[in-house]
Amino acid sequence: MNAEPSPPSAPGLLIGRSALLDEVSPELGRRPAVAVITGEAGVGKSRFVHELLRRTRTTSPDAVTLVARCQEADTPFPFAPLVEALNHFRSGPLPADLPPVTGALHALLPDLADRLPPAPPPLGDPGAEHHRVLRALHAYTAALGDAVLVVEDLQWADASTCAFLRTVIADPPPRLGLVLTARSGTVPHRDAEGSDGLPFPLRTPAHVTVVERHLAPLSAAETGELAAGLLGVRAVPDEFADGLHRWTGGLPYVVEEVLRGWPGSAEFPTGAAGEPPLPASVRRVVVERLRGLPPAARQVVAVAAVLGEPAPVELLRSVAGLGEPETRGALAAALGEGVLLASPRDGGYAFPYDLARRAAYEAVAEPERPVLHLRAARALARHTSPFPLAGMAEHYRRAGRPAQAARCLEAAADRAAGDGDAGMAAAH
Repeated sequence: MNAEPSPPSAPGLLIGRSALLDEVSPELGRRPAVAVITGEAGVGKSRFVHELLRRTRTTSPDAVTLVARCQEADTPFPFAPLVEALNHFRSGPLPADLPPVTGALHALLPDLADRLPPAPPPLGDPGAEHHRVLRALHAYTAALGDAVLVVEDLQWADASTCAFLRTVIADPPPRLGLVLTARSGTVPHRDAEGSDGLPFPLRTPAHVTVVERHLAPLSAAETGELAAGLLGVRAVPDEFADGLHRWTGGLPYVVEEVLRGWPGSAEFPTGAAGEPPLPASVRRVVVERLRGLPPAARQVVAVAAVLGEPAPVELLRSVAGLGEPETRGALAAALGEGVLLASPRDGGYAFPYDLARRAAYEAVAEPERPVLHLRAARALARHTSPFPLAGMAEHYRRAGRPAQAARCLEAAADRAAGDGDAGMAAAH
């Protein structure tokens, strides 16, 4: 099973989210309320919710707070995250005045069975039993009174949990605040009308407060501010912040993983390629996502990793050796999992941050890399104008074709000289 990375371990570091918290916190207090927080993995949804709950506890110290997290599983257990959350009362008193229907939760909450109302007689119909459990969970939630229920990672929610949440959203208890988080663009196609990241449509009565917010990655300046806080320094150089933003995409989780164990000296530790070491945790996140893609999508992602720069569909198709419909379907799968993003500048497709591309490149089998580099060099000659000679030379070099790489570099030098760029000509 798999879950989104935990929030940054440095307490109090919530960069670039204060205004958003100021918007969401009072809205969540206008019960009944539903708050939906979306964003890509590692953007800080859990950390944001942690701070949101801290504010809620300050304004409503007597409110019950329950937190559940959906887990990725091949065969999910029905209502699993809700069982986790409701077992919060395992070592304390249950809500008062539980209605008789909550006795239907004996099988779902065996740890609480001795304190629930008596179990009702079986109905003999699985559909009717399921409906009664939904009613019981709704009644249990209403009995909590002033409460906040958080359900995280809804992109992995099982069908039963989704059914419960649809029921609560359609008829929320009057003093409930419901907070839902989900990774953007990963709806499992249960309902085409689902909100971004949610596996079901958000349909609420008119009297319910609804707030939907998307967490964007940090800017370069905010990345630098987070880095300074994590490193315990007043500020970091702008060049350092810009490079860190390029490598991490401004994702707080990735920033922390890159800086973990950073000694705080003035020079950033770079490898031979001018990049920081690739954290094993970031590699695992990328590889786990790759494993969830169909074979054609993994092939297109491997091609994107080899090309390195934002690439249009036709170039990806040519290097991958796929048909256009298959390539577009593969791209849709990669985009849906957040492995690739559409580049707004040139209409191409690329990785969300440099270290993700590096992890995907390292995941390409060693014998396959030279083949893809050779295809890339030839495809660039067919599909780009003017020829990116320096890039083609690098692909030929990695494909084990030094003579062709040398010819491309000579041509690049001649072109640079013809353009009056003597420095570039000499470099080539």
